[in-house]
Amino acid sequence: MFFLVHFMVDYKQIPPSPKWHKKVQKLADDYNKAVRKNKTSKIEKTIVNIEDGIIKEKDVRIRRDYAFLVQLIEERHGETIFPVEILELQDYLLGGRTGDDQLVFKELGEGDTPRQGAAQGTQHAKEQFDIETIDLSRIELLNLEVIKPKDLEKSTQKCAFGDGQILLDDGTSVGKIWRCKACGTVYHENCLRVCLLTKGCCMICDAGYIK
Repeated sequence: MFFLVHFMVDYKQIPPSPKWHKKVQKLADDYNKAVRKNKTSKIEKTIVNIEDGIIKEKDVRIRRDYAFLVQLIEERHGETIFPVEILELQDYLLGGRTGDDQLVFKELGEGDTPRQGAAQGTQHAKEQFDIETIDLSRIELLNLEVIKPKDLEKSTQKCAFGDGQILLDDGTSVGKIWRCKACGTVYHENCLRVCLLTKGCCMICDAGYIK
């Protein structure tokens, strides 16, 4: 139950696009309608639907629209109403981090539910999750292969995640080089880990990487 003053969200005023995807617009409309009628149960249901949307959506552009909606609702409330995991994902999608190498999740206190843990803000300690601990060999990946530097189309080929050239100046790479079998785009190993966490498919052709 939310014991908060609810405010309308003018979703058409948020960058980078003057109009969000229709899925996100509908939830924004549902949220505003519930607020206008002061129906707490409907507000709670819409919040849960927004959480489901930002987690399950495959298209990263639509996920960013969800992230802007989460940001707006949080700003209007002035208090945390989304679970911390959702806020971390929102922060990641909107580029609020200093880098993609670490994702931060909040530890819940004993007996807390995820929503209770989120509502308590910074009272719980944060645990850093090192993305390099994700062992790609233990994941059944699709449409991906490991290649050697000599297998690149050209030595200056860039990572699909927009993280610069695959090879260092000395012709070596940091970690393995992964290539999409569907379109031939390549990834730094850590960039692929981030891609798997945030999208689950190719950044270029949308070929699925997770079974």
